[in-house]
Amino acid sequence: MGSNSRGSSYQDLFCFLLTKPTGRNCHYDGNKLHLSSVSGNMAHDLRFALRMILSHRLFSAAVVATLALGIGLNTMVFTLINAVLFKPVPVPGGAQLVALLNRDLKQKDNNARRVSYPDFREYRTQNRSLAALEAASDEEGILSETGIPPQAYRMEHASAGIFEMLHMQPVLGRGFLPADDKPGAAPVAVIGYGIWKDRYGSSPSVLGRQVRINEKPATIVGVMPKGFKFPTNIDMWIPLVPTAELEKRTNRPLALFGMLKPDMGISQANADMNGIARRLAAQYPEDKDIGITVDTFHEHYNGGGIRLIFLLMMAAVGFVLLIACANVANMMLSRALLRQREMSIRAALGASRWRVVRQLLIESVLLSTLGGVLGLALAWLGVHWFDLSTQDVGKPYWIEFTMNYTVFGYFAALCIFSGLLFGTAPALRFSRVDVNEVLKDGARSAGKHRGGKLSGLLVIFQFALTVVLLTGAGVFVHSLFQSLGANQAVPAEQIATARIDFPDEHYKDADARQRFYDQLLPRLKALPGVTHVALTSNLPGLGAADRDIEIEHSTINDAAHRPSVSFVVQTPGYFDAINLPILLGRDFNETDGTANHKAAVLTRECAEHFWPGQSAIGKRFRLYDEKNKPGEWITVVGISANIVQELNEKSPNPLMFIPLRQEGWNGMALLIRSSDNPIAAVRAAVQNLDQDLPLRDVYTLPQAIQHQEWFLHLFSKLFSGFALIALLMAAVGIYAVLAQATNSRTQEIGVRMALGANTHNIVALVMRRGLWQIVAGLALGLAAAWPAARLMASLPIGVSPSDPVVFMIVASLLAIVGLLACWIPARRAAALDPVKAIRYE
Repeated sequence: MGSNSRGSSYQDLFCFLLTKPTGRNCHYDGNKLHLSSVSGNMAHDLRFALRMILSHRLFSAAVVATLALGIGLNTMVFTLINAVLFKPVPVPGGAQLVALLNRDLKQKDNNARRVSYPDFREYRTQNRSLAALEAASDEEGILSETGIPPQAYRMEHASAGIFEMLHMQPVLGRGFLPADDKPGAAPVAVIGYGIWKDRYGSSPSVLGRQVRINEKPATIVGVMPKGFKFPTNIDMWIPLVPTAELEKRTNRPLALFGMLKPDMGISQANADMNGIARRLAAQYPEDKDIGITVDTFHEHYNGGGIRLIFLLMMAAVGFVLLIACANVANMMLSRALLRQREMSIRAALGASRWRVVRQLLIESVLLSTLGGVLGLALAWLGVHWFDLSTQDVGKPYWIEFTMNYTVFGYFAALCIFSGLLFGTAPALRFSRVDVNEVLKDGARSAGKHRGGKLSGLLVIFQFALTVVLLTGAGVFVHSLFQSLGANQAVPAEQIATARIDFPDEHYKDADARQRFYDQLLPRLKALPGVTHVALTSNLPGLGAADRDIEIEHSTINDAAHRPSVSFVVQTPGYFDAINLPILLGRDFNETDGTANHKAAVLTRECAEHFWPGQSAIGKRFRLYDEKNKPGEWITVVGISANIVQELNEKSPNPLMFIPLRQEGWNGMALLIRSSDNPIAAVRAAVQNLDQDLPLRDVYTLPQAIQHQEWFLHLFSKLFSGFALIALLMAAVGIYAVLAQATNSRTQEIGVRMALGANTHNIVALVMRRGLWQIVAGLALGLAAAWPAARLMASLPIGVSPSDPVVFMIVASLLAIVGLLACWIPARRAAALDPVKAIRYE
């Protein structure tokens, strides 16, 4: 009887210890102890996990906040990637939409090229893989009419079946009829919703309105729905009517779009279309060595550099999530130390190891889910901010930054994965307990060494990932700033720009365009506040044209081995307007470019490239045109200082300048250096000469660069933000681990201080553990950062994979942050009262 009483009292003690923090029921029937929290089902485990979370609110809040950042950033970036790379184009059957372009089988670059109209007809009639195939060619369209100022819009020449293929019906009027793209058909136009709203006030009377498009008459017959701008932010469409020029097989201006048949895939379509291409190559000499590529719509427009940037961004936030999970795992380890007595009693009462692991994992997944819910709200805010940031920079119309079922599926999987990721190690580590050790020594002393090594490894892992992330972001941002700051001498803030594109109907040749410029430039120079006026084909830093070049007395017959050169077309006064000095020779004059006066000014780098160790003044060369025919011999008349003309090119061609009279380009940019904003007066001067000629792309030079390089600015902010969050998490992680370790050694520190250890000894003792973790994390991270930086070098900017400045700054910054995170708990330990520390439990 006495023995049974003692046994019963022990069982009551176990019940009391286990159920006190949870409020669960426990009773002993004389043979078996019944404990609902141990033998309950999954629902009981879930309720118990929720009680544990609510009973430790501050700890749970820290875990939830950390996970919210990691899961939220990953969900945000996946939403962006899904919109750019995977979500179907928002038209019926958008997942089946494909783009087709030629490829030159002789060229190693395998770049896509456009298709001729006769080949389009052959592909359309002979293919067996496409339900529909249509052609389109874009150009600038100037819409003008009596009583309304002219305006330039993006226009598409499209075959008549384009709207039917996309199953898109106009909101007003009709689309194209089969007869609209036949020779001799009455010219018609379908306008976009934006033109209808902004230009015509959404008036139904727009149907049948007579307008001029590039000085050719047309009748508006339809208005497309809001948001429809197929294929690339097009504002209006006119039928693609075959002409004698278009019927030439050597003339390849068309992009093809098709809808796959339901039972066809991309590989089958490629095999089908390339079989047709081989037959055409055998039948027509003009198609020799011409193949064709069928791509998904997203792959065609969002491949290459854009895809790489988004995937790198996904990798960056993946690192942030791993750092967050490592941080939470360390927090769970420290929490598990305090729950050793609970785990021991569970084991003593018969709970299996799996039963304990399951309970701990349910708590982890529940915490992850709560963090995910908060992270989902953060992700929505981030996506909304990104969408607003890309509204006015030419974002493709088909990209909709919204969350769909794919994103929510990814989010749910991420919550479960994260919970298992940070919860598994602590659960396995502390589910195997020694009951005698715990009951004899207490949870703190029994468990203080069990998680120490694992915590240290997690800190090293955090620091290594942070080094990689900070280095990648640093290389990206540093390279961007170097690129954007390349032309410091150019007075960009004083320069206003606008483009003029001439319709072919009234400006059929270079002489007609030159006569217009000869009248316009003197008027602009006479405007108040204007100091310099020039015309240029490409603004400083915003690209250049490329041609093959032949140096006199150095003929290369093989076109594949000819050197290439970049060039900018300009008028006299351009160098003065942008403060680019002439180092040797002279600037252009009004006779340069005329017959027998073909001239060029080379940058110093270009001159040294083609005539090393010689004076390039007076040397001659000639350029090859698009048909691989050489032009007239050109004489070098001047050498200018170097300028970075192509900000996004890692290895640009040598650069030279050509006078406008020599090249006679259509689209040119006005470059006006002024103390005031002269655009209103410039627009009036242009309208006085031609009332149907609009200005477009009206910016200051910094705005023009910002508009073209918007995605680099935006992504640099994102990468920097991700890296700073990772840095904060890593600092908090090492601080938490050291604070917990120091707390567990309070008695030891008290004894050391009582035996004579001074403040310096205690600080060194505590910091020693953190220092080796920092050193190990930095070493591992720097080793991994090198290949990561090399991957960044494939981005469309001049990224240097071996940027020692960035590596040194990142290593120094992390070392300082890590030392500070170690020093704070060390100073707290050194300030302990030895008497209280010795009595600490």
